[in-house]
Amino acid sequence: MRIFLLGQDYDGSPLYSLKKREIQYLEKVLRLEKGTVFTAKDKDENYYEATLEDEGTLLLKPTMTPEDTLLDSLSGFSGPFAPIDVYVSILKGKKNESVVRALTEIGVRRIIFMDTDNVQEHGFSIHQRERLETILKEAVQQSGSKPPVLSGPISFSEAVETAEGKRLILHQSLRGNTTYLEKVFSKEDIKIVASLFIGPEGGFSDEECCLAENKGFFSVLLRTNILRAETAAVYTSAAVQSLLHSFS
Repeated sequence: MRIFLLGQDYDGSPLYSLKKREIQYLEKVLRLEKGTVFTAKDKDENYYEATLEDEGTLLLKPTMTPEDTLLDSLSGFSGPFAPIDVYVSILKGKKNESVVRALTEIGVRRIIFMDTDNVQEHGFSIHQRERLETILKEAVQQSGSKPPVLSGPISFSEAVETAEGKRLILHQSLRGNTTYLEKVFSKEDIKIVASLFIGPEGGFSDEECCLAENKGFFSVLLRTNILRAETAAVYTSAAVQSLLHSFS
């Protein structure tokens, strides 16, 4: 379901001033004309019947039936989605943007970037962080998903200490206690948070793997070909979500 996402600064007023990028999205991407009515939602998951008053303004009216004014007839899964938190190491260049876009569309709960031993780039500039937020918003508007919480980068040790629920660390080689996704989850895990740790291009270091294992993490090897880091993040999230939904 394609839904227009209002900015984080929206204060609940009936008139919403569009930013330049939002105007471009409505006019160039969706090709909407003045007077068009469509569905919008704010950061708190409140829905609105939005009317394009002019090039720069929306008239908003709260609605309990957002499906009546969807921008298209594409159906979507009505949930609930499995609660998945993805801890992903900082990747090179625009790979971070690809990961945020895909994980948002999949419907993960949180995306947390980590600064790990083998990362090739450390931290994000202000521009990079703003770009990731923009990518997330565009993905929400395209897919109709609930916006995931985007945070980090944090250290690997902090990530290990704060991760919730059933915690998995994905690695590129066999370890002493290696297991597989289908052996980690069961029907009892449907509502438990799944915390997935994805390494950078060079993978996690042995020290990081040992630290996670000593904290009770499951060491998981995927039954697939060798995957790029950004592909592994998307593949694993989708596989876990599908596996958990199969139990419901």
